[in-house]
Formats: sequence, C-alpha cells, structure tokens
Amino acid sequence: MSTESLHELLKKLGFTSYEAKAYITLVLNGSLTATELAMKSEIPQPRVYDIVQSLLEKGLIMVSEGRPRKFQAISPTVALRNYVNRKRQLEDEALETFLAELTSHAPASTEAGVWTSSGYTSALNLLRDSFFIASDELLFAGYLEILEELEEAAKKPLSTCVVLYDAIEEATGNLKLYDEVRVKPTKAPVMLIPDFRHALVIIDWETRKPTSYLITDENLIKIFAVYYLSYIRSGSKLIHSRLDTLDKRSYVHLTRALDHVRILREKGRRVFVRVIGRRTSDGRLVELEGEVVGEFENSFRSIGYLTVRLADGREVTVGGIGAYLEDVEARRIEIIAQK
Repeated sequence: MSTESLHELLKKLGFTSYEAKAYITLVLNGSLTATELAMKSEIPQPRVYDIVQSLLEKGLIMVSEGRPRKFQAISPTVALRNYVNRKRQLEDEALETFLAELTSHAPASTEAGVWTSSGYTSALNLLRDSFFIASDELLFAGYLEILEELEEAAKKPLSTCVVLYDAIEEATGNLKLYDEVRVKPTKAPVMLIPDFRHALVIIDWETRKPTSYLITDENLIKIFAVYYLSYIRSGSKLIHSRLDTLDKRSYVHLTRALDHVRILREKGRRVFVRVIGRRTSDGRLVELEGEVVGEFENSFRSIGYLTVRLADGREVTVGGIGAYLEDVEARRIEIIAQK
C-alpha cells in the first residue's frame, strides 16, 4: 500500500494531515530528530514540535532523553489500536451524554406534513429511527438487505408484518422472528409504518441514490396504510406466520388484528381485547375491555369490525382508524387469548 493510501487511512481515524505524515514517517523510519522528521515528512520545521507533542499526547510515540532529542513510534499494533479504541469510547460517552441532555429539550413530535431527504445514509437513518420508535405494530415492505441492516428490530416485541420484494421461497434465520412474512416480487417503493406515527416511503432504493419521504400528516398516513394493507400485503404470498402461537399482541391497524383474532378463534381459543379509541357518536375518548364474540371483514370494500361483549353484557362494534359506522374507532387494540 502506498504512503498516500496510509495517509488517507489515518485521516479517516481523525489524524490531521501533518499528524498522519509525521506518524507514518516515524513508523517507517524508526527514531528521528525533529530536523530529520521535518525533512522526511515534508512538514515545515516550525510545526514539527507541535505535531510530535500531539502524537505524544495520543500515546503513539516516545521521546529520548539527551540532545538532540529523538522521536520513535511505539508499536502501532498496540499503541494505534489502543488510541482508536479509547477515542471511540470517549466519543460514545460524549454521544450518550449529549443525547441524554438533548432528549429533554427536543420537540415532542415532527410537525405534520411531508418531509424529504436524499441519499442512502439518510434513508438508512430514517429506517432505523422508524424501527426504533415503533411500540405496538410495524408494517414493512422492501428488500431483504434492509432487514439485514436492521436485524436488531426483529427481536423487538412488536406486532410485525414484512412484505419482501425479493423472490424468496421460505423464511429462514431472523425472518422467522417476525410475526408475518410475505413475498411480492416487484419494484414498488420501500415502505415502513411504525404504529400510526408516520409513513416512510423511499423511492429508487435499488440505485443507492434514494429519495425518502417522511409523511406525518394523518390523512396521508391513512392513504399509505390502506395502500400497504389492501395492495402490497393482500397481493403477496404468505411464507411464514406465527400468529397461531402468539397469545398476546397489540395492533394499530384493524385488518391485522382481525386476522389474528380469526386464527385464534378457529383454534378454539377465547379472545379478549383492550381497546383505546374514540366513540364515533360524539368523538369522546374511550377505553374498553371485553371478549370478542364476532368479527367481520370485507377486503374488497376495505371494511371490517370486531364485536366485543363487555363485562355488563352489552355488545359494541369496534372499527379501525377512520371508522364512523361502528360504535368505536380503535387506535390501539390489544389482543389477549385464553385457553
């Protein structure tokens, strides 16, 4: 590898140009006086002492006693590795302190609208953030490589639906940790909807020069949620589901809650729900608990509801987001199954 390449690598580790030149020169030439170091590294003589002092403080070189003083690199395998590790540790500590302090001052939520960003790194950051903020349900459509980048998300206790655009035949590895995995070979936009907080839509992912749209307007989120559930998900092939083994899950979208309820009831299980939402008659907030005694869905008309019997014997109908014919518009549906 050329000296220039080594120089660029050290700059990536946080070295200034002069520090990189001086350090490489000492590593390659052994002990040198300040004058020799200046000549061989092509660093101006007046700057040499500042540079060697910086390298001494980094713990990368040592200096001899006597006159003239000489400088020599400590074994890079030990010294440089320790320097980088310590630097990362200090950066991590500074990052955590900064984030902890910032959290108390950050805005509570993003203003409603459509926000745009460009580039692969930005898209990946938005994907990670969307995975991170989901607390109940996560809807994803995209490529397997994205999930591999975000594999820690598979271990979160969320209700998850994954639709892959890759043409794979079976779910293996971490894919089996998701509640529902489907395949729909296509080149549709990458989509991710965490709860009902926002919709993230990414176009041109395959080009590595994607454009990301973060949609925080509730009316637009509804449109993309319907698009996901009624087109992306419904037109896909199911290759993995573990809904029949899950006794407890929370949903934001009624369509998936209906599927889970139906599967459990077909297995002879009693299903109870806790619902948070609003009464469609007057818009007041409501929380209710009861046993599911019926479910209805017409996928062609994108309508459906649960019939829930309350403790006092009354039965109420629970619809999804945007419901107005049912008794309650649900914003969160927690399912609890009993033997």
